Amino acid sequence: MPLQAQTENIGKEVEQSAELMGNQWDTFTTLLPNILIALCVIILFILLSRFIRKIFYKLLLKRLSNPAVTTITASFISIIFVFIGIFLALDIVGLDKTVSSLLAGAGILGLALGLALQDTLTNTVAGIVMTTRKAYKVGDYVESNGFEGTILEINLRNTTILQNSGTQVKIPNRNVLNNPLQNFSLTGERRVEVKVGVHYREKLEVVEKITLEAIRNSVDFNERRPLELYFTDFGDSSINLIVRFWIKKVRQADFYKAKSDAIKAIRNAYRDHNITIPFPIRTIEMERGN
Repeated sequence: MPLQAQTENIGKEVEQSAELMGNQWDTFTTLLPNILIALCVIILFILLSRFIRKIFYKLLLKRLSNPAVTTITASFISIIFVFIGIFLALDIVGLDKTVSSLLAGAGILGLALGLALQDTLTNTVAGIVMTTRKAYKVGDYVESNGFEGTILEINLRNTTILQNSGTQVKIPNRNVLNNPLQNFSLTGERRVEVKVGVHYREKLEVVEKITLEAIRNSVDFNERRPLELYFTDFGDSSINLIVRFWIKKVRQADFYKAKSDAIKAIRNAYRDHNITIPFPIRTIEMERGN
């Protein structure tokens, strides 16, 4: 190629590059006010998000007993506010397609993370809901999912219970939320039931009187609650009855002690008054062969 032709091509490329740079500069100067406004919007939303985080933290702290839940919830609200500011800033600059792409990408990413962390997210939400409801707190004596004991910790994933055996059990929050839960500490008392059977020849009025006196004289129960005795059924070898009373304690050890005291008191009273607690009786008939 002749030198003159090469020189002309280089000159055209330089002119095209200069024209392109000029167009880009014109575009930049045209968008500069919008860019500055967008930056101001982002900065404003960041500052506002910090202010909102403090406000929500104070408000939630009055309702939520778990500081960890309060902090995470307030931070989550603050992050959402920052993202809103970013999307508004992109829209001001005119990057509508970018905003749409980001929203679509965020949706797909959120769906993927939601599927991957489904159990964790479910437990987290359940922990927040339970803390908001204030159904129980650390130190309460509860029964949940077949486990009974004192609550040691409540976090965003699980609830830790110290059983009477000394072992710790971590129950996922979703299981605690979706299943029945007994909180004995809410009422501060428990009901004790003792079942016993007496011989058919005994006078039931006398049995009732002696049984109730034995409980009143030997068991530490809540006298403001009714002391109840009911004859329940005709057994194979005895007439069965049940005694019910309340104690002002909720620990399992106190429950067992009250029941043990009641059993000993009833047994001693029956012995002193010659009231028989019969053994199970079985009659066996044997046919004699030829």
